[in-house]
Amino acid sequence: MSLLSVKNLNCSQNIKVLFENATFAIDNNDKVAIIGQNGSGKTTLLSQLVKSAQTSNTQIAVKKGLRITYLPQKITFDPKNTITDHLFGSNTPAAKAISKYQKCLHKFNEDTSNEAELALTLATEEMDHVNAWEYEARVNSILRELDITYLSQKMKELSGGMQKKIALAQAFFEETDILILDEPTNHLDITTIEWLEGMLIRQNSAVIMVTHDRYFLEKVCTKILEIDQQKLFIYKGNYQTYLEQRDARYASQQKQEQSIQSVLRVELAWLKRGPKARSTKQKARKQRIDGLLSRDKASTEDSISLNTTYRRLGKKVLDLKKICKSYDNQTIIKDFSHSFQKGERIGIIGANGAGKTTLLNLMAEKIEPDSGFVDVGTNTVFGYFDQHSQVFDLNMSIHKHVCQIGTQITCHDGTTISAAKLLEQFLFPSGMLKTPIGKLSGGERRRLHLVCLLLKNPNFLLFDEPTNDLDILTLSVLEDFLMSFAGCVIIISHDRYFMDRIVGQLFVFKDNGKVDPFIGNYTDHVYKCKTQQSLSNKKQAASQVTPDQKKAKQEPQKRKLTHREKQELSSLEKEIDTLESEKEKLSSVFSSSTSTPEDYEATGKRLGKIDQQLKKNLARWETLAELS
Repeated sequence: MSLLSVKNLNCSQNIKVLFENATFAIDNNDKVAIIGQNGSGKTTLLSQLVKSAQTSNTQIAVKKGLRITYLPQKITFDPKNTITDHLFGSNTPAAKAISKYQKCLHKFNEDTSNEAELALTLATEEMDHVNAWEYEARVNSILRELDITYLSQKMKELSGGMQKKIALAQAFFEETDILILDEPTNHLDITTIEWLEGMLIRQNSAVIMVTHDRYFLEKVCTKILEIDQQKLFIYKGNYQTYLEQRDARYASQQKQEQSIQSVLRVELAWLKRGPKARSTKQKARKQRIDGLLSRDKASTEDSISLNTTYRRLGKKVLDLKKICKSYDNQTIIKDFSHSFQKGERIGIIGANGAGKTTLLNLMAEKIEPDSGFVDVGTNTVFGYFDQHSQVFDLNMSIHKHVCQIGTQITCHDGTTISAAKLLEQFLFPSGMLKTPIGKLSGGERRRLHLVCLLLKNPNFLLFDEPTNDLDILTLSVLEDFLMSFAGCVIIISHDRYFMDRIVGQLFVFKDNGKVDPFIGNYTDHVYKCKTQQSLSNKKQAASQVTPDQKKAKQEPQKRKLTHREKQELSSLEKEIDTLESEKEKLSSVFSSSTSTPEDYEATGKRLGKIDQQLKKNLARWETLAELS
């Protein structure tokens, strides 16, 4: 039985139809992505699915007792709460028990009175009662993997990236049937995104997500739901499979449209001859023609044309000389220098909080360095697309806002187009131009912000997480534009596909404010790091080899196994298999809901002995195997 099934679901927003007759099912272990243009209804569909587990819906059927965990785009929290308060703020018995236990433990560490000891004892018994020790172990493991350590910090003091990491950790704590994630990679650094990929691949529950990260879609997804042309299309497979199947669908639609056009030419010629529409057949024929003319035409993907003018750069573009910047006695950037050249496309990578945005702000002269200087060329005009959408007058219409920048745009070939036409090229059709900006989705506002930025004709583009909230179509065309852009482009992005396609070099943030240049894209950098790590591991292993071991390796083994050694080798193989089987069975104790703390302790001791014996047996087996 499916966990959740949707049949003929319709959804509208104000007078706009988002999609109609959506029908699909979610099964165990499905990894589903919902994709589509900004404003097509992706987030709305997620919210409908979340509500279905709480309230009855005739169009959405759910399995009885279905558990849904939902991570929205925007993280909500009480500013007074610490990380601990937020993490264990759920109403589950385990979360409540852990929260109480940690508070009692903290109090007991400061006050060892009988009253504090009794409170800790009762809290410990409650932990035993609800079997919260395994839950706490899982929580601590996830927190370590995400490098979340200072749990007493206030949530309001954290960066957007750290808040998102904490929300992700919380989402993985609870056991669930369907995990629903809306843009989970936004504001995360690349290391955390790769961690999230691994977690979702291993996740036992079904996963439904909205994301624009194409590498993420490729590695994680087993099914893709696309909202297109106010309909929902289902594709089995990952992102590459989706592209192939979608192209086949478009080709089929085009062939069907050509067939309809051929029929229409014949039918319209018949109408022009003016036959008398007296018979039932003639009237039916006229109705059929009217139906063909008024049909909803199946169109392929809309296109965006970023065909703006180009402001030339001067000989000097931008020079950074020994830039230093610190905050609260912490060095963010130290002695960084670079002379930018026309046509450079550079990506900036590093952990959250490393100083990437600070570097962009220094380049744009939004802040001043502590030492060193920034020398901006006379003809250099920055266009800064930051993490937050432009502040709009929400009551103003799309068209009126753009007309404040200009009523027409001059293209690089000298031709002009109206603001309305340009908006249409950016997927704001004529029917939307009078729409108040306040009614646009977050992604649509980001797209409008991008239009307004490019219309100002900059020649040095600074992008801080430009892929947040932009749909895949907009990203793809933005990539094409940036590839042909003659000015400079500097990008901070967690979108590895975007970085791989655009940049030719990197600024890599290291510890203590050091920024290293690297020639190549993100994948090149990862390959180099892995290669260096592999060589380092081999050197370390080689340095630990004793002279006797080196001599043994250099001396060729001339003898063969004796009969007794052959028997020993066979016996070792059987014993190793037995130990590994026992180890696998014992490991299940930690995931069993019936295991007790005593079980964990006994199992841990036995696993330690098994590991020691396996290590000894494998070492002996390798020695004998080399002789066989």
